[in-house]
Amino acid sequence: MKIRSILYLLSAVSAISILSCGTHETVTETKKADSASQPHISGTEELKQLNAQLLSQPNNSDLYYQRAKYYYSKKDFGAGLSDMMSAVKIDSTKAEYFLTISDIYFVANQTGKAKTALEKCISLDDKNADAMLKLAELYLYVGNYEQSMKFINTALKIDQYNSKAYFMKGMNYKEMKDTAKAISSMQTAVEQDQQYYNAYIQLGILCAAKKNSLAVQYYKNAIRIQAKSNEAWYNLGKYYQDMKDWNNALETYTSLIQIDQNSKNAHYNMGVIYLINLKKYDSAISHFAEAIKLDSKYVQAYYGRGVCYQTKGDVKLAAIDFQACLDINPKFEPAHAALKEIRGGK
Repeated sequence: MKIRSILYLLSAVSAISILSCGTHETVTETKKADSASQPHISGTEELKQLNAQLLSQPNNSDLYYQRAKYYYSKKDFGAGLSDMMSAVKIDSTKAEYFLTISDIYFVANQTGKAKTALEKCISLDDKNADAMLKLAELYLYVGNYEQSMKFINTALKIDQYNSKAYFMKGMNYKEMKDTAKAISSMQTAVEQDQQYYNAYIQLGILCAAKKNSLAVQYYKNAIRIQAKSNEAWYNLGKYYQDMKDWNNALETYTSLIQIDQNSKNAHYNMGVIYLINLKKYDSAISHFAEAIKLDSKYVQAYYGRGVCYQTKGDVKLAAIDFQACLDINPKFEPAHAALKEIRGGK
C-alpha cells in the first residue's frame, strides 16, 4: 500500500470528524429548525382545550400565548407566530410575548425580526436576562463579539450566577480564538450548573484541541447527562483516536454503534484504525462495508475498503471499489491514482 493512500485516509478521517461530531459549527445554543410551513397540529387534549377557551374568550391574549407556545413545541412555527401576533395585538405590554416571538423568528432564520422583538422585550422589562442573552446569542451568530459581550455582562449584573451567560461568554472567546478564556468561562458555567451538557461538550472540544487529557472527563460528564448522545460518544472516540489510544477508541466507537446503529462515521473510523494502525484488514473491510451499507455514496469508505483489498493483493475487488469512488465523484483524485497504479501507470 502506498504511503500516499495512507496519508489520504488519515486526512479523510480528520475531515469527517469535523463534519460529523457537530462541534465547531455550533456557535449558538438555539436549535435551528426547518422554517417551512408545516400542517397544524390538532387532536390533542391540550389543543382542544385551548381552542375551546379561545372560542369563548376571543380577546384573551394569554390564551393565544399559551397556544403559540404549544405550536412552537410541535415545530408548527407558522401557527405559533400567527397566535403571537394576535396576542400582541390585544396586549402589547407583556415582555414575555416578544421573547417568544423572537424565538420563532430565530428558528425561521429571520434574525433581524428576532432582534427587533428582543429589543422590544427589553424596553418593556430592562431586567430580562433571558432577552439579553438571546440578543447576545444573535450578535455572536453574526460575529459581533463586542455587542454580544456587552449584553452578556449586563445579564451577569442582573444575575452573577447565570450559567448560560458564562457559556455564551465562553463561546465568544472560542470564536475569538482565546482558548484559555473560553475554557475558564465554560468551567464557570459548569460550576453554576453541573448538568450543563453543552458546556461539557465545549470543554471537551477545547481541551481536545490542546491534546489535554481533561477532554476525556468532560466528554464523560456530557455522557453522564445524556447517556445516548451520539455527539459526546463520537467526540470521545475521536479524541482517543487522535491520541493513538486505539483500544479505547475502538471500545468507544463500539459503544456508540450500540447506541446508534446508523453511525456511519464510527464504522469508518474503526475501519481506518484497523487498516492503518492495527493492520487487521478483514476487520477494516467489515467496518468500511457497514459504513457503505449506511451510506451508499460514502466515497471515503469505498476508498478505504479498496485500499484494504489492494493491500491484501486482491486488485480486482480493489479496482471495483476505486471505480465506485469515481462513479460517485469523478474528481476523487486518490481513486484515480489508485486505479492508475493497479493498471500499471496507464
